Amino acid sequence: MRLMIDTNVLLDVLVKREPFYEASREVLRLCEEKKVQGFLSASAATDIFYLVRRHLHSTNSAYKCLGYVLDILKVLTVTNEDVINAYTKKAHDFEDCLLAVCAASNKCDYIITRNKRDFEEFNIETLSPEELLSRF
Repeated sequence: MRLMIDTNVLLDVLVKREPFYEASREVLRLCEEKKVQGFLSASAATDIFYLVRRHLHSTNSAYKCLGYVLDILKVLTVTNEDVINAYTKKAHDFEDCLLAVCAASNKCDYIITRNKRDFEEFNIETLSPEELLSRF
C-alpha cells in the first residue's frame, strides 16, 4: 500500500498535537516497519521544516524533526508537469491540489489526512489515520 502522508498528520507527531498524536504516530510506525510505503511531497518537506521551526522556536529542533521524517518516509519529487496540472485545476487550495496531483502521478493508493474534505475534488481516495489503522 502506497500512502501520501499529509502535512497535518506529520505535524501531529512532530509537535505532539493532542488528541491526534497517537493515531498519527501509529501511521508512521506502519511506515517505519515497512508494512506500508509512506511518502511525502518535496514541497511538504519545506512546509514541515518551517512550521516545526516556528512552533518550537528552534532551527536545530526543526532539522531533527525533518530528519526523523526522512528516515521513515520517501520524498516524492514534484515535477513541472505536477505543478502545471495542479495550476490548471484552479483549486481553492493549491497546496492540497499539488499534493493530490503528486500522489496520483506517483500511484499512491491513499492520502492520509485529518482534513479529508480538503481533497474531495481531486479524485484520489483519502483516509484518516484512524481509518487506515482500522484496516490493520
